[in-house]
Amino acid sequence: MQYKYLKTFTALFALGTILTSCGDNKTALPGYIGEDELNEIVSKFKSTNIYEHYSVKGSLNYFAYSEDLVPNTVNRSNVKFNDDLEKYNTSSSSYYLQVPLHLTPQNWVCEEENSQGLPLATKYQLEAKIYRPAGLDKIYYYRSDNDGFICRVFGANKELIVKNPSDIRCHGKWDIEIEYNSDGYLVREKFATINASENNKSESCYGEATYTFSE
Repeated sequence: MQYKYLKTFTALFALGTILTSCGDNKTALPGYIGEDELNEIVSKFKSTNIYEHYSVKGSLNYFAYSEDLVPNTVNRSNVKFNDDLEKYNTSSSSYYLQVPLHLTPQNWVCEEENSQGLPLATKYQLEAKIYRPAGLDKIYYYRSDNDGFICRVFGANKELIVKNPSDIRCHGKWDIEIEYNSDGYLVREKFATINASENNKSESCYGEATYTFSE
């Protein structure tokens, strides 16, 4: 089965299965911070790149499809890190969701636009990857234990694009977490259709990847 047929079938299956799941699960966890506190955290991120390589390790369950149809793990070491300090760039984005690998005070508020007229600010691109800015969902930010931040959405109703391993597009209701450390580097991306678990793999999509950076 080719990926394009797999994606079409599963998107239709997901639409019928996920959207009829019990509850929207939109209740936010307590403790989220406001815009001023978020900007204070970002202002302390590294404005220069101190790393040349990164490693990513993760896993993906895509409606219990086998490894030969959709690779369900990634484990890459010593990947060349082409950081972009000034704006969002897909060449310096995460494996699954293409969120920025490194946030800086400069690229967070970049005013440049791409060819479609969309902002290349990493704040905009991060949020656009995980929820619909013009929709009814909301994104929440939390201070993390390592003096960075975690952004979360709860039951966001959207078409999530899982760029790798096969550019999957799946419409459903999602719980998503993205974490950055005190220097603005990505620590973790995690996503799951609501009510997903090890017990219902064939009816859910979920994945997670962790990142480490090195010289």
